Amino acid sequence: MTGVQLRNLGIRYGQVEVLKGIDLDIPPSEFIVLLGPSGCGKSTLLNAIAGLQDVAEGQILIGSHDMTNVEPKNRGIAMVFQSYALYPRMSVRGKPELRPEGRRNRQAGNRKARRQCGKNAADRTIARPQAV
Repeated sequence: MTGVQLRNLGIRYGQVEVLKGIDLDIPPSEFIVLLGPSGCGKSTLLNAIAGLQDVAEGQILIGSHDMTNVEPKNRGIAMVFQSYALYPRMSVRGKPELRPEGRRNRQAGNRKARRQCGKNAADRTIARPQAV
């Protein structure tokens, strides 16, 4: 894994500065969470890192490579948005604490989910949240 560094990052919509002077170091293998109210710039910042948002100033480094003006498909990263509806039973505190687990724990979790869905859950290819 490689780290991500933001150096004096700035984003504008026309004359309006929406992010200014953002400096951030994310070491390799580090797991971070961006928390804040709606409209504070979390998604804008992630879109910039992913290459989906133009940067007015500053640099985005992935590993030691300047990716500020590199096309999204060539950055070697991905982004997934979380909707609050994805984990409706989790608390606000529980969602950021959610992290990847080892294979053994995932398999145990999958077995538990199948038991909760009923005996035919293993045959289902798509389950709606209401059905679980």
